[in-house]
Amino acid sequence: MFDKHKKRLNNYNKILLIYVALLIANIILYVSLIIAFHQEIIKGITNFGLINNIFLIVSAIIILGFISTRLPQFRKKEKGSIYEIGYLILFGIVSIVVSYFNKSTEFDFIVMPLLDMFKVLSVMLILTLIATKTKAFKGVISGHVIRKTTIYCFIIFSILGILSSVYYVNVDGTPSDVRNLIILISGLFAGPYVGIPSGIVAGLFKYSQGGATALPCAVATIICGIIGSLIYVWNNKKFPKTTHSAILMFLFIGFDMLLIVVMTPSYISIAYIRNIYILTLFGSVIGMIIFSMILNETKREKSSGISYEELKIKEMENTLDEYNDRIENLEEEIQDLKNQNPK
Repeated sequence: MFDKHKKRLNNYNKILLIYVALLIANIILYVSLIIAFHQEIIKGITNFGLINNIFLIVSAIIILGFISTRLPQFRKKEKGSIYEIGYLILFGIVSIVVSYFNKSTEFDFIVMPLLDMFKVLSVMLILTLIATKTKAFKGVISGHVIRKTTIYCFIIFSILGILSSVYYVNVDGTPSDVRNLIILISGLFAGPYVGIPSGIVAGLFKYSQGGATALPCAVATIICGIIGSLIYVWNNKKFPKTTHSAILMFLFIGFDMLLIVVMTPSYISIAYIRNIYILTLFGSVIGMIIFSMILNETKREKSSGISYEELKIKEMENTLDEYNDRIENLEEEIQDLKNQNPK
């Protein structure tokens, strides 16, 4: 028992070490970006129009999120029309926000790339959701991992990793994709025999596309598969919690950007990061959260569903219990009869 606890603690420390290393990489990245963009940062702080738009976007998201999470509670408490009126108010707020930003000169610059990334993310998540319905994914979720299941998962994630490099958002000639999201999921979900080879395939394909950042992007993708696989092994072959996986995704995107800074000239890397960092971060973190929610829901459905064989076993166990009760009653009656008629 003590050895098992010690092993679990060692694995936890190893996972924590990965998070700390990625955090340090992000700190180094932010320091280098502050040095590179210090003049633009000062200019941005004094640009009250841009700050106002960003403030309104954040406020709108908070308000919409608060209202949408509270509305179901109104339905439980009240049988009247508060629930429906609440949704009318919600749609009204959405209309006002969209109308305002359509008139804003900063709308295209801030929001449209995010919407494009959300479209890319939607395609990848739909394909991933379809993949979760296959026998291979269900086998991994159930813990029945065999060679055939591993091969299927490797093929699926390799295809998704390649597609995520082909289907991207173009920002001033710079491609922003969710390639690392797919590869990190493959390692966290199915382990080293899927995550590492899928990362190699996706990384080599990214490198074959060419470009000034092809090498650091390829290296980052391979490392992504390795990190996801290590955490899978050290986390007792379980997918991390939603918050943990989202934080891991956030930190790894920063590490990816740092590799670009280190492995490419500054006049290339700084422009590259300026164009895609926030966009890639947005798509990858949101995608990880959504996938975690899908996976948790699939696990709940799997655990709540009982197969025909399990149902028959349960019925037989219930029948056996009934017979045992009858036997106990008969034994008690026999004992009473013996007590009434002693020899």
